[in-house]
Amino acid sequence: MLKTSNILFLSDNEERTDEESTVASLKSSYDTKLRRVVNYLPLFFLLCFSGNPIISSMGYSKMLLVLYSFAFIVYVFSFVNFEYIKLKINQISPVIVFIVLLVIYQHFLLGKVSYPGVIVLVLKIFLGLFTFIFYQAKRLSFVKTFIKIMAFLAIISLPFFILNQFIQIGIQLDNIFLKSLILYTSYPAESFSESLLVRNPGMFWEPGAFAGYLILALLFVILENRSFTIGNYKKEVFSILLGLITSQSTTGYFLLGILILLFIWNRYSWGKIIIVPITLLLVYWGYNNIAFMGNKVENQFSNAMAMGESDVSNTRFGALNMDLMYIRSQPLTGNGLDISTRYRFHPWVKEDIGHGNGMSNFAAIWGIPFFLYFLYCVYQFAHHYSRKKLIAIVFLLTIVLVLQGEQFLNYPMFLSFFSLPVFYRQFSESRKGYLLKEDVKTDLNINL
Repeated sequence: MLKTSNILFLSDNEERTDEESTVASLKSSYDTKLRRVVNYLPLFFLLCFSGNPIISSMGYSKMLLVLYSFAFIVYVFSFVNFEYIKLKINQISPVIVFIVLLVIYQHFLLGKVSYPGVIVLVLKIFLGLFTFIFYQAKRLSFVKTFIKIMAFLAIISLPFFILNQFIQIGIQLDNIFLKSLILYTSYPAESFSESLLVRNPGMFWEPGAFAGYLILALLFVILENRSFTIGNYKKEVFSILLGLITSQSTTGYFLLGILILLFIWNRYSWGKIIIVPITLLLVYWGYNNIAFMGNKVENQFSNAMAMGESDVSNTRFGALNMDLMYIRSQPLTGNGLDISTRYRFHPWVKEDIGHGNGMSNFAAIWGIPFFLYFLYCVYQFAHHYSRKKLIAIVFLLTIVLVLQGEQFLNYPMFLSFFSLPVFYRQFSESRKGYLLKEDVKTDLNINL
């Protein structure tokens, strides 16, 4: 009897142990998934401040940026070794010195500087820097995380995109034409006269902006693979392609065509003979038959060529034409962020005109040398990451073309390229370069 009881007792214990093990396993799985989601948040928030209008284009946006940046930077300081942070700040000091010198020259040459605007610019650069430090400390890939987030945003946008064809719903934004669903920006149907459908802007301010970030995700796929291939990102690339197609972006389609040609050229030996000519014919057909391709580009170009010196335009070609006047006036130091100096040849312009060319606008504000320094940082990052000059050159040229459409350099995601090279440069760090505070403690314990 005692023996039977012991057997029953042991059996009951084994059942409890199995139950506890199952609960522990489920809890561990839940904790892992939760941790994974939490690790996506810093980059997701960086993207929100990089063009989600309910975050970046409202009356409270600057205060929100300051509060979030302060809280996030303090959080990073709480678990990352101070010496490592100081090392990274020192490595991007040329950018800060560059900005300070430009501000000094602009003050003496133009008589006025928008100091709040300069502070916000520096804050955005530092927000990008500390976001990268966070991912380095967590031993996670910033590039892979960006790809996955953009793929998620592309997929999640599709049901909202379909709904937006019939109705515009969401929180009313300061721009009276837009409404926000947080992860999607809803447009009225009459906004896109050149398109058959309401275009897909994702969670950003404009479909062209969404397309620009999706193209950047495809470039990151190329960097990850160190070749013009899809690799292990088939699902992500498929999602990104759906987002690009529904954005109906002129720049997005053009750059996607180039990347597809590079993929075919690299992947298939027979593609050079068969697929490439077919693709070129499709591009030619699309340019001449899709309203937002050839007609749009040619109309904008002809209107820009007809502009006089007093004319104002916010199209990509018209803005470039207008900005050349300002770039010629101050090619080295720029015209500054203040509206009165930025548009001093057009004094009736009293507010942002929704500039259509991100490259020329940045050069007009900060001068050609600072823009060239930005391009140098982009190239250095791509070269360090891919270790291939050809990929770095393609990456750089694609970024230049992306900037022709939207004001990406107003936002922390693209400004982060100023600090990206210091994270992927090959160098050996001293003990002061330890990432985590606990790494230093562990090392001290071992030595003791």
